[in-house]
Amino acid sequence: MKDGYYLSAYIDINTQAHILDLEIRHDQNVSLWKKEGDHVQLIHYWELERLTGYKQHSTSFLDIDQARRVINSLLDTYQLSLNDMNEVWGSPGLDTVDDYHSVEDFPEYAYHSVAHLFSAIYSETRLLQHDNIIGLAVDHGPDHVNDPNVYRDNKYCYIGCIVKNGQIEFYPLYSPALLWAYCRLRYNLREGTLMALASASTSELLDVEEETFLFQTTGVLNNSYQVISDYIDGLEKNIDQATEQDIGIVFNGFDKAFDYQDNKISMVMKEIQKMSIRIMDLNVKNLLERSGIEGKDTYLSITGGFALNCPTNTYLMQKYNFKGFISTPCVSDTGMSMGIALYAFYKKIHTFHFSLGNSYYGNQHNGLLTVIESEPYQKHILSISEFNPEEAVRDLINGPFIWFYGRSEIGPRALGNRSIIADPRYNDAKTLLNQVKDRQWWRPVAPIILEEHLKEWFDGSEKSPYMLHTYHIREDKKNQVPAILHLDNSARIQTIKKDEKDLLYGLIEKFNEETGVPIVCNTSLNDKGEPIIDRIEEAINFALRKNFKIIYVNGMRVELHRHGEYEENRPLPRPLRTFHSVGRMKEIYTKLYNPFNVSKRALIFYYMLPDLMNRYDIMRKEDVQELENYADDCINKLRIAAFFDKIAGK
Repeated sequence: MKDGYYLSAYIDINTQAHILDLEIRHDQNVSLWKKEGDHVQLIHYWELERLTGYKQHSTSFLDIDQARRVINSLLDTYQLSLNDMNEVWGSPGLDTVDDYHSVEDFPEYAYHSVAHLFSAIYSETRLLQHDNIIGLAVDHGPDHVNDPNVYRDNKYCYIGCIVKNGQIEFYPLYSPALLWAYCRLRYNLREGTLMALASASTSELLDVEEETFLFQTTGVLNNSYQVISDYIDGLEKNIDQATEQDIGIVFNGFDKAFDYQDNKISMVMKEIQKMSIRIMDLNVKNLLERSGIEGKDTYLSITGGFALNCPTNTYLMQKYNFKGFISTPCVSDTGMSMGIALYAFYKKIHTFHFSLGNSYYGNQHNGLLTVIESEPYQKHILSISEFNPEEAVRDLINGPFIWFYGRSEIGPRALGNRSIIADPRYNDAKTLLNQVKDRQWWRPVAPIILEEHLKEWFDGSEKSPYMLHTYHIREDKKNQVPAILHLDNSARIQTIKKDEKDLLYGLIEKFNEETGVPIVCNTSLNDKGEPIIDRIEEAINFALRKNFKIIYVNGMRVELHRHGEYEENRPLPRPLRTFHSVGRMKEIYTKLYNPFNVSKRALIFYYMLPDLMNRYDIMRKEDVQELENYADDCINKLRIAAFFDKIAGK
C-alpha cells in the first residue's frame, strides 16, 4: 500500500433518489487521510450537512460528475483533487478499487456495522494492540449501497466484537435502536427529544411487566415495528384508562408541568429506556462471557446511533467497572467514512498507528476582518479586541455569548468550537437558550466542565470528552448549577483538559476563580432544524438575528450593536445549498424515474425498508398499486401516518 493520500466517502450517487428526494444514506460525510509508512493520519472530515444546510444530509448526488465536482471543491483546500488520491473508498461509482470492504471477508455480517465497529476500536490503535476491548455496533439498520444483499441474505445487522492483543472476533448482537427509530416515527419527535422527555417529566407507569425484544437482524423491519407498536399500544391503553384512583397502583400521577400528551410520551419512553438498557446489558454480558475477561481489564466501545444514548453508556460503564470507554464524537452515521477508511487500512496493512485524539477535524474559517468589514455586517460592529479571560468572564455573567473557534468539531454535538456559552448558575440561562433555539422549555443544556474538577461535582463520573455520558450532580452542588441539570438532576457531560482547548479552558478556569464553579453551559450554535453553524458569517448572522451582543471568533471579541437594523431574518444559505441541480428539468426527470406516479408517502416507505425492493419495482405498473396498498396499510396499522404525512408534504 503506497504512501500518500486516500479518500473515504460515505455518500450516495443515485439519479432516481436525487430526483425523487429519497433517502438512501443519511449523515453523509467525506474524509481525507494520509499514510506515511505505518502511520495513518486523518487530515480533514467533511459532514455534508454543514455545507448544504440540510440537517442529517441525505440527498443523493445526481450523478458521478456532480459528486466529483463537489468533492474536488473540498479537496481544493489542500490543492488536491481526486486524481491525487491513491485510492477512493466507500461509494460505488466514485470508488477506484473494490478490495477495501468486508462484504466478502465476513459475508454473514453487514458491512455498515463492521465500519461502525472499526471507527471506534481503531480510533486509538495503541489500545487495540495492547488491551482487551469489547465493541458493540448498534443502530437502526445498515444501508445497502456497498452491501446490496444485506437484507435479502438476512445478514447479521448488529455486530459485536472481542479484541484481545489486536485479534478481532465478531459476534451477532441485539439492537435497541429499533425501539427508538419506531418511536421517532410514531411520535414525530427525534430520538434526542424523546430521550430528554423521558427524564423530564416525573410521571411513570408502575409495576409494568418487563419485556425485552431481541431483534438480532433487521429482516423485514415493519414486522419488528409491529411488535413494538403492539407493545406501546398496551402501554398507552393503561395510561388512557388511568384515573386519580389509580395513582400509586397503575402510575404515580401526571406531572402538572406537562400536558397530557407529553406525560404519556414520557411514560412510554421511560419503559423504552428500561428495555434498551436490558438489551444492551445482555449484549455486554454475552460478550464478556464469550471472551472470558472481566470488565475491569477491558475497554468498552459503543458505536451506531444508539451510542448517543448517554444514560445507557454510563449504566454499562458503572455496572461492569470497565477500564475505560473508547468511542468517537461521530458515533452515528456521521462517522461512517472514518470506519470505512480504518477498516480499509486494517485490511490492506493490518498493523498501523493511528490516534484520533480529539474531535476537531472539520472546517477552519479565518478572515474575521474581511467578513466584518463587508456588507451587511460593517455597520453592526461596535468594537473588536483580543480575548481576555477576565473580560470574557464578565461577558458570561452578563449573558450568553457565541463561541466560534478553530476547526469545527465532527459528529452531531457541539463540543466547544461552534457553541453558545452561558452561566450555569441561574435557570434563566437554560430558559433563554431554549427560547433562542425555539426548543421546548424542558430541554436540557449540557455542561462543559474542567476534567480535574469532575469528581467534585458529579457522582460516579469518568472523563467524557465527546459528551457521551450522563452523570448525576452531587447533592451539595445541585443548587449551584441549575441551568445544566435535567429535571432528574443528571447532566450530559463534556470534559476538557488544558492542553486540548487553551482559550476555552482559560475562560472556564477564570470563571471558576471568580465564582467557584468550573462549569459553563454549552449548546450547539444553530437555529431550529439547522445543522451546526460552520462559517464566521453564519455565526454573525445568527448573533444579529437572535440579539447576541458578544461573539468570540478565533480568539477575538466582537461586540455587536444596531441589531434591529439587520434585515436578514433567517439563516444564511450554505455554500452547497444549490445541491439540487436539475432545476426546470425536474418535472421531466420525475416522469422518467417515477412513471406511474407512486405517492411520496409510499416512496418514502419503500426506501425506508430496503427489503421491499426485493418485492416491488416502481418501474413496473403492475407492482405500483400493490405497493401503494401495502404501504398505506402498514403506515396506518403501525400508527405512523403523521410522520409520513409531514415528510411527504415537504
